[in-house]
Amino acid sequence: MGVSVRVPASSANIGPGYDSLGMALSLHSTFYAEPAEKLVIEGCPEAFRNEDNLVYQAFRRVYEKAGIAVPGVRLVIDSHVPVARGLGSSSTCFAGGAALANALLGEPFSRDDLFQICTALEGHPDNAAPALFGGLTASFMNEGRAITVPFSPDPDWRFATFIPDYEVRTSEARRIVKKEIPLSAAVHTMSHAVAMIRGLETGDEALVRAACDDVLHEPYRRTLIREYDGLRELTLGSGAAAFFISGSGSTLIAATRSAELAETLCARSRERFPNVNALVLTLCREGTVVSGT
Repeated sequence: MGVSVRVPASSANIGPGYDSLGMALSLHSTFYAEPAEKLVIEGCPEAFRNEDNLVYQAFRRVYEKAGIAVPGVRLVIDSHVPVARGLGSSSTCFAGGAALANALLGEPFSRDDLFQICTALEGHPDNAAPALFGGLTASFMNEGRAITVPFSPDPDWRFATFIPDYEVRTSEARRIVKKEIPLSAAVHTMSHAVAMIRGLETGDEALVRAACDDVLHEPYRRTLIREYDGLRELTLGSGAAAFFISGSGSTLIAATRSAELAETLCARSRERFPNVNALVLTLCREGTVVSGT
């Protein structure tokens, strides 16, 4: 008897919410597990078909937490979330592996337990939360425990998503961000992040436009994404409410409540930037979904 799980991609930061805001998107990866005599991994490059695989790392961690020997397992990975593009690919793997193990064990752990495990593996909760819970989340650490707060954005939001054909490594994106900031930058960030949440919830495009002004990471990370300036000009100049780097990049996102405009932005970007995969995504409210087979 096998188990399947479906996990959404996620966009972290959403402009001013550095390392705290995250949003699940309608792009998914599916993972399957069934008992086997030994570890077998299918559906990914040969280099990742071993115990270092992120799906297996989370799978193993759940069994270890349960105090049960890790069994042989056949894992099948069907990932549609590109690697190292700022769409939470590692969190999809961690959430998928943890949920698979929990299901095969008879679900001894709560969704929050899995959240703690995935956050520990990831190192921060901003992608793990939307991958597991779905929707828009604000997450933080408190005395070594990850806490997340859910929000419900207006359902009309459309996210024109631009995925360049090259990676931006999280390690490099973190390296170039300043470690110390002035008090004015901290105040700017807190106020704008709160306003961004409110604007997304109410569908207030004017508020989202004003709130989407980051001073912590985007001024530095934009230098790693050569299409940033051109796509920013294209999207905001065409009427999008906001434009921001998804996670560490290289993916860029323009937010609008007009489905027609979102499709138009993607079409125009394909003409100007043929190396960029453009697609319209929506908010995913479900998070990780488990089903038996």
